[in-house]
Amino acid sequence: MIEKMKKLTFLVYHREYERFLQDLQALGVMHIQKSGDQTMAEPETLRTLRRQKADVETTLSTLQKITNVLLDEVPVGNAGINDSIETSRTMKLVRRTQEIGTSLIALSPQIASLERDAEALRPWGIINKELLEKLHEAGIHEQYRIASVARFAEKFPEYAAFEINRDKRFVYFLTFDIDGQESENIPAQSLHLPDKSLEEVESEIVSLTNHKKDLEAEQRKIAEEKMGDIIALKQEIDSAIAREEATLKTQRAALDTVVVMEGWFPVREETAISDFLSKENTYYEMRDPVGTDNVPIKLHNNRFNRMFERLTRMYGFPCYNEWDPTPIVAPFFTLFFAICMGDAGYGLIIMLYGFLEMMGKARKTPIVGEMLHGCGDMVFALGAATALVGLALGTFFGLSLIDFVPANSPLHSYYEFVGGNFPGTTYSFQMAGAILIGVVHLCIAMMVKAILFTKKEGLSATLSTWAWNLLLIGGIIVGTLFMVGTLSAETTRMIVIAIGAVSALGIYFLNNVGRLKSSPIKGIIINPLAGLYDTYNMASGLLGDVLSYVRLYALCLAGGALGSAFNQIGDMIAVNGGVAIVGAIVIYFIGHLLNLLLSAISAFVHPLRLNFVEYFKNSGYEGKGTGYSPLKKA
Repeated sequence: MIEKMKKLTFLVYHREYERFLQDLQALGVMHIQKSGDQTMAEPETLRTLRRQKADVETTLSTLQKITNVLLDEVPVGNAGINDSIETSRTMKLVRRTQEIGTSLIALSPQIASLERDAEALRPWGIINKELLEKLHEAGIHEQYRIASVARFAEKFPEYAAFEINRDKRFVYFLTFDIDGQESENIPAQSLHLPDKSLEEVESEIVSLTNHKKDLEAEQRKIAEEKMGDIIALKQEIDSAIAREEATLKTQRAALDTVVVMEGWFPVREETAISDFLSKENTYYEMRDPVGTDNVPIKLHNNRFNRMFERLTRMYGFPCYNEWDPTPIVAPFFTLFFAICMGDAGYGLIIMLYGFLEMMGKARKTPIVGEMLHGCGDMVFALGAATALVGLALGTFFGLSLIDFVPANSPLHSYYEFVGGNFPGTTYSFQMAGAILIGVVHLCIAMMVKAILFTKKEGLSATLSTWAWNLLLIGGIIVGTLFMVGTLSAETTRMIVIAIGAVSALGIYFLNNVGRLKSSPIKGIIINPLAGLYDTYNMASGLLGDVLSYVRLYALCLAGGALGSAFNQIGDMIAVNGGVAIVGAIVIYFIGHLLNLLLSAISAFVHPLRLNFVEYFKNSGYEGKGTGYSPLKKA
């Protein structure tokens, strides 16, 4: 549900404004609303804080990779802010970390280049530079050459070639040019060696490598000992940014001596707000929202629904005059996920992962789902639902449970019923069940839309919407009662005719009451045409929406078939006994792990689509609200 809000407007003397803002931030319940001229540029102070925040976040990301810990598991330290954030010792530590990172980035290619030079020089050994200089003075210049062993043995006895070194493939040798006359016909590659000697290059490599190790050690020490302080600095910067943004959102009046602030707070915090303002020397005014207000949205649900508020936020917050879709999204997303997975064994694994995540130990498992961090409760609930649905469908790690229960037991009969056709049809029970669940989901959406639109626009403006609900939902209920034998054929026919007549009146003639009132003749002509167009859209749209729910059955079937296939492959290997059993176990493990991951991705994406597209479209949900973001300390 959407929590009730109240608007608060207050005036603060400009000299008391900064202290008042800090006290309001400590209270942590006021959502500051923009006011005044919002086209002004951000002040330099705020831009500086944003740059500092970016630097700190980059540093924390670097240090986190070194320690391999989650930031919320690091104890918050002391930021050590004295005069300003810029001059604090922790910010200097951030700057030092950035300098180390820049130096490490520059050192790696330097060391790599020197190592290439050393690799080129090693075959030539120690080169006597003084002797070479004397030869150069005499007009004799050396050429460093390389040739294959076979070619050197064949070609070079006829040349003045001096072998320096050789390996299994190549011979490294020197030739000499006298008085600038180079032997152009020598069939060997000429090399250009670095100007430095091998000793100089290796010495530089050792020096730079040691310097790199020292920098890495310093960086690791900062990560292990000072990360908590840097996190505290980030929180201080976040708080400072929040105060600056709140200042930017307010406007000054009365010759720049009074600051006018507007904000929102939850009704349940009214006592705390009143107590706070009674201690402040400010004028304030409280009021309830009106239709033109852009009220920030704070969701308030029970423990189960609260786990799925993150899905609602992914799409967008509801507006203040809408309904929170979370109580509908939560159970249906859970059910859709469980059906798509459809395996009790996989459900148990998901439950285990959710439990480890809640206990803070999931990151120590082989599969680190950082994107699932903080979602352990939701993952556990989805796993529990998957285990129950998997048992109901009779699948456990790709095994069919009907094969493990006595043939004459009620459970065996139940699994035969679930695995067979829907009564009176040739369609699979599970496929028909998926479509029926979709019909229920869409009926709820249409009912929500009718109630919400009536609340917004009044009953006279939504008669057509109610007529469609009567036709579709009423028809489904009457048809169901007839199929179970509650209603006779004659009674059913009369009720259907009555529902059709009333629905047609609303759909084709009362779809725009305002048009009938303003121009009856024009309304009698246009309204039926509009009703026909609405009928086409409704029929084609609903048919496609209902068929979308077949994906629940298809994904469940695909996951079960793939799991069963891996079991069969493993069984075929295991029958050979001995070492083959180990191979079969590997097939079972890798196959089911792969199937679990693929099924989990599909089971998240497709139920999300059924809620975000099919349900939201038919319920009229737009998700254009603004989230409640109170001014508080980080």
